[in-house]
Amino acid sequence: MSDSVQKTIYPNYSYSYALATYEKLEKYEVSMQVPSVGIDESVVVRLDGKGLTARFKNHEELFLSDFHLAMKRVMENIKKYCPYVTFAYSFKDEISLLINKEQIEHSEDFQNRIEKVLPLLSGYISAMFSQYISKKLKTSPCEAFTFDARIIILPTLQLQDYFHSRQAFAMSGFIDRICSFKHLTPGSRTFSNVKKALKSIGDDWYKYPQYVCSGYVGRYENGKWLVDTASDFMQKWSKYKNNLGV
Repeated sequence: MSDSVQKTIYPNYSYSYALATYEKLEKYEVSMQVPSVGIDESVVVRLDGKGLTARFKNHEELFLSDFHLAMKRVMENIKKYCPYVTFAYSFKDEISLLINKEQIEHSEDFQNRIEKVLPLLSGYISAMFSQYISKKLKTSPCEAFTFDARIIILPTLQLQDYFHSRQAFAMSGFIDRICSFKHLTPGSRTFSNVKKALKSIGDDWYKYPQYVCSGYVGRYENGKWLVDTASDFMQKWSKYKNNLGV
């Protein structure tokens, strides 16, 4: 049997050849592009941790401060890697990021393709969270965690509605958690009912850290990126609306 090497007959490869081969396929890529963003619209990217709620649920503790601290560290450092983020809100394993659309439109890195921010944000946040939380995981320091991402385009006038809605989910999540953890059985799991149920067992809603139920907010203030506990977006949106960067 001959051991001679058979020469492969290659096409005449070149950049123009590659472009020509992809022309008939490009329409499928274009169909996945985000539609253009109107002048009165804003872009939000929402990221959700995959399996983090179950992974960091402790039956012996109401909440894990190390988990919340790791999420806060991600919020504090997101501007280092993603300068086009102008406002951020986080609760549990969810982060919503308001994007400077003009910065994306005029960046050579994105070529006016807003959807390109999704893998970047997902990658950065997954890596940062894995790094920060691994310092607390003594038994499994090499564990990796991921966040998926989606784009939301909505009227700028409805940004308050959006962030209020996400905060409502944050409050609802903590209400469910505290009811389950303390075996509370209010008539319905509402804020007022749970406060009364806690009082009936000698407990107080307001003794728990506000960031656990309200989440963290990141925004510019006096030219600096600050992250702290979020105020109620429905009642105190005026505290944030002038620093949204939109």
